[in-house]
Amino acid sequence: MEDTRLCGRLGHLSDEQASALMDFKVLLSDKQLYSPEVIIDEKKSVPATHEDSYLLKFLRAGRFNLAAAFRQFETTERWRKNGGIDEIYDDFDVKEFEETRKYYPQWTGRRDKNGVPIQVYEVGALDSRKMNMYYQSAKSGAKSTKSTLPATTQRLIVIAEHSTNFVVPLCSSIQTRPDPEAPIETTVNIVDITGLGFTQFWALRNHLKDASTLAQSYYPEALEKVFVIGAPSGFMKIWDWAKGWFDAATTSKIFFLSPDNLASTLREHIDVDNIPKKYGGNLDWQFGDAPDLDKELRSALVGAECHDIPFTPGTLRWKESDGKQSVIAVGTENGKRR
Repeated sequence: MEDTRLCGRLGHLSDEQASALMDFKVLLSDKQLYSPEVIIDEKKSVPATHEDSYLLKFLRAGRFNLAAAFRQFETTERWRKNGGIDEIYDDFDVKEFEETRKYYPQWTGRRDKNGVPIQVYEVGALDSRKMNMYYQSAKSGAKSTKSTLPATTQRLIVIAEHSTNFVVPLCSSIQTRPDPEAPIETTVNIVDITGLGFTQFWALRNHLKDASTLAQSYYPEALEKVFVIGAPSGFMKIWDWAKGWFDAATTSKIFFLSPDNLASTLREHIDVDNIPKKYGGNLDWQFGDAPDLDKELRSALVGAECHDIPFTPGTLRWKESDGKQSVIAVGTENGKRR
């Protein structure tokens, strides 16, 4: 039986879905939002402006309805162009990036049983004092001069772009995983809300809502699963209000775990050596630590001639061309592009 996780992904398209992808390309091409690959000769070609896997994310988000997929794709392309999203990422200060990552989900450097990167987010660690420092530093931090987006929005974008430009394609490059023909496109998130009360949640609501809204609007189908742990008594009342931030497809991927089923549930999806000790595994990693890469990921980075452990700080791009892989350090240091 076909794994529902793979439905609508490369290598696992039904005839109807494959036909919808072709129709989507024609529609986008007619609207001058997409150009197909152009073969110049046996050795040269101009790649398509967007990979099939990227287009399929919008089709899946729109349940393969062309009109719905087109609306989100067009909106996203306009947002990226007008907001200077690539320029924000390539201009972002290294030190500011390392400071920003403290306030958002952090990659552990490990993957689940399907090869999907695992992120941990300790929401309870974000008290009002830390958040005030975050917003104050955003006002004085370096911002891209090519974008008019607010500083806090630029910071949020950089975190999302780091996942899509580096973490996810790095994990996707590992072929010794189930179904390597289907690119890795998502993340698995462990969200720890231990001790989170209503007062603290209310202080964080805009920070959390902005992140969820941006992800759903401009990064479709980027979420595999969310395991919420440590929910305090009465939290479900907060959740009844907060789940309005998410669409039905997203809420169906969110699972609340109790202390009784925490370790067993995580181990169904993640090898015990890749689960942080705090959550019943063997991985000596805590929120705030640098990613602790597994052996295959380390080997991939060495093969890409990246010998920093775990890898260079700041914004990065994973590139694959002509069978070769490389890590490109972007961002700025002391006002100069790396």
